[in-house]
Amino acid sequence: MTSDKDSSPQPVSALSETATPEPSATGLQPGRAGTGFAAHAAALVRVGLPLALSQLSEMSMGVTDTALLGGLGVEALAVGGLSNNFFMTTMVIFQCVLGGVGVLLAHSRGAADHGKDVLHDGRSVLSAGLALALMAFVPCFILLLFAGKLFACLHEPATVVTQGTKFIHILLLSLLPDLTLIGLCRVTLPALGAQRILLWTMPAMAICNGLLNATLIQGWFGLPPLGLYGSALATTITGWTIGIVLVGLCWLWPSVRAVMALVRVRWPVLKELLRLGLPMMASAASEILLFQITTLQAGELGTQSLAAHQVALQTASLLFMVCLAIGQAANIRVAYWRGAGKMVQAGRTAVTALALVLVWTCLTGLILFIMPQAVARLYFWGNAASSPTFAVAVSLLRIAGIFQIVDGLQTVCGGALRGCGDVNGPMLIGIGTYGVGGIGLGTWLAFHCHYGVRGLWIGLAVGLGLTSIALAIRLWRVFKRLIREEAVHDARELAERQARAA
Repeated sequence: MTSDKDSSPQPVSALSETATPEPSATGLQPGRAGTGFAAHAAALVRVGLPLALSQLSEMSMGVTDTALLGGLGVEALAVGGLSNNFFMTTMVIFQCVLGGVGVLLAHSRGAADHGKDVLHDGRSVLSAGLALALMAFVPCFILLLFAGKLFACLHEPATVVTQGTKFIHILLLSLLPDLTLIGLCRVTLPALGAQRILLWTMPAMAICNGLLNATLIQGWFGLPPLGLYGSALATTITGWTIGIVLVGLCWLWPSVRAVMALVRVRWPVLKELLRLGLPMMASAASEILLFQITTLQAGELGTQSLAAHQVALQTASLLFMVCLAIGQAANIRVAYWRGAGKMVQAGRTAVTALALVLVWTCLTGLILFIMPQAVARLYFWGNAASSPTFAVAVSLLRIAGIFQIVDGLQTVCGGALRGCGDVNGPMLIGIGTYGVGGIGLGTWLAFHCHYGVRGLWIGLAVGLGLTSIALAIRLWRVFKRLIREEAVHDARELAERQARAA
């Protein structure tokens, strides 16, 4: 799993403790069955379903904030939407550097469950992960601190620069719990079989955020109305509250409490987290940048194109939450089986995850392709869209039906590769295909071939299609190599045991 064996193998007691108190959360116990495709599907669903619901809950926070700010007028909606989007996007990119924590914990947990040597004990991984989160906090804070200067460089209106800067500076007060506490829990809890904690807390976070936003924006319960900045303050209070609640729930969960005793940060563990996390962060940044650039280009084509683009993007983003959860579950389960020394089972997990995501994306894609008009009407229920806008939105939703199939496949392939510890290849593949296939082809079709916003979406679909093909080929090669290496290793161990017995 890791290139740095920092010391002699660690005792398995800590990680065994993380697995045995909650066997139902893992779906597997040492030496027991549970390696068929049905068992793999059940394990993926147990991990993925809470993740999907928690991500949908968090996504609803943005919708709630937008709706509440819309009541203050167009200017407040524009400032709050832009500022909140920039803050969240930047924070999510930096959170991705923590992805290696989940991989190492799941790998070590699999080794402990199946009697293998644990390369990195859970306490060392969590301690190094916290140190990495604090390291990521510094550049993220500095970048957000100077967001106003960036807005000015992008020639945003003076009102957006002034009010947006103040809005983000308030949100900065929540960066520490968002990045360290909540961000670390996102990757740690699924790896330890405690993803249900996220299922309990994230919906509560969405409800708390909505109530606080309404209270502070409008001045309910005798409080002064704070308007635009009340939304930022509400999000800050919510971040600290949920962060503290998460830590408390983790302490009450035996499998998590077992690794919460912090120890001295060990450089080999931190180095391995950096090796895994930095390419993950770069991959996330390149994908997010692909969609951000496409949105800006849609704006250049006019308000009708931008409105149709937002309809298709919001729909695809909502449906993608399930694909993302399956990809994250595949990441955890593949790392678990690799730690157990059972790469064949890791391969079955990856195949099962691909089958699950294909079922989901084909069903939803079929709905988008057959009934795009019905979906588009959901976004224009208050005010009927103009005929050209509605027609473009319908055509984009049909493209999105195909687009999300390849997007789901590349997400699962990428998650499985990360579970194998392979991060540099997927990063380079993503940057190349997003840049050439996604942005390059989309720009050419939209502006030179005059396909408009449809050309941008064709570029997105082609770019993600190329990514899925390249990642699938790499996944097959990586699994083939690891299974071969595992077979050689097992044969060598068997020969040594026979020699000692003789």
